[in-house]
Amino acid sequence: MYRNTCQIDTILADLNYAVDAHYDWLVNMFSCVVNNAFEQPDIIHPCAHKHCRVGTWLHHHQPTREEEASCIQAISEAHARMHDSGRRMMLAIQNKTVTADHFTAFKQHLALFSSVVTTCKSYLLNMRSGIDILTGLPGRRMLNETFEQQLIRAAEQNVYLLLLDIDRFKNINDTYGHLIGDSVLRGLAQLLRNGIRDGDNAYRYGGEEFIILLRAPSDNDACLSGLRLCNTIADTTLHCDDQALHITVTVGLTKVQAKESLDEAAKRADAAMYRGKQTGRNRCMFMDERGEIGHFAG
Repeated sequence: MYRNTCQIDTILADLNYAVDAHYDWLVNMFSCVVNNAFEQPDIIHPCAHKHCRVGTWLHHHQPTREEEASCIQAISEAHARMHDSGRRMMLAIQNKTVTADHFTAFKQHLALFSSVVTTCKSYLLNMRSGIDILTGLPGRRMLNETFEQQLIRAAEQNVYLLLLDIDRFKNINDTYGHLIGDSVLRGLAQLLRNGIRDGDNAYRYGGEEFIILLRAPSDNDACLSGLRLCNTIADTTLHCDDQALHITVTVGLTKVQAKESLDEAAKRADAAMYRGKQTGRNRCMFMDERGEIGHFAG
């Protein structure tokens, strides 16, 4: 699952703090040399990288996606090497065996640490720019950018595209106003976040439409997931300011075929959803690759 903007901002602040903490660490190294006081645990201890502020943060940080995990792993490795290189240099200074190579190696590891932190921040900022501000879900741009990669990662698993649309959403806006309508969208987005499984992703596709990319062993299992989602939403009371509202959604579902584009799969799901709107709403409709539509009542 993707992180929301608050979570991303927290990680960015932590990374900035990490860089600042190591500026202090560098200053402390200079102080040790000037004062001939080398017995500092945060500098010469072989496991100093595990106990500094960054090491503690890395130990407790839990990535939510493969890309984030790769960034954090790169930071962890560069951070350990930087500490080790600094320790070796300081011991060499203490023992009066220091050479230019010690400084060169330390400088390179400092630069590498800075580089991987910058790469991670760029990844997070790019992710943040793809988050829908109203709902906190990733938006259409992020879906477009990651769709093909998600199919590759699914490997032998079946990927299904679920398109859902809030029934009679215009009536909600006309009756209660757009602020309540926005609250309904936020409430539905939270239901989707809470209701999908690890490995599945929900997106705001536009307006009152949302897409979920889900993995399931069979068409029937995917349809049951869609039906459960319809029922969960229909059974949930959304508290929007002083209004207690119930909404329903109509779902169009289709299996994404090998090497199929997002537009091709979304077109089938949209046709299935439209059929659901025509035949009563609050239901899950499945369209197969032949264009045949099946009904799973909500």
